Amino acid sequence: MKINISELPNREKKIYDHITKLSNPEKQMLWYLIKKANIEGIALYPKIEKEMISLIKQEFIAINEIYKGEGFSFFILQKAPYLLRQLKKAG
Repeated sequence: MKINISELPNREKKIYDHITKLSNPEKQMLWYLIKKANIEGIALYPKIEKEMISLIKQEFIAINEIYKGEGFSFFILQKAPYLLRQLKKAG
């Protein structure tokens, strides 16, 4: 995956750097959610996996408490919208 991190705001560069240091299972889960995220950065998943708990604690994803449908709704990279767009394009 190639992205141009020089175009990102400094805060999002730090988030990207932190993502590169995640464990492989965490990276795989985050990447899956990024690919499934809609234009608003929201992704659905049927259950909460253990990797998601770690990603929630590190604030890469957040549970959408308003969602009342089946499964769970997550906000993906809420603090890094430009990074999310670049990663979606790269994927």
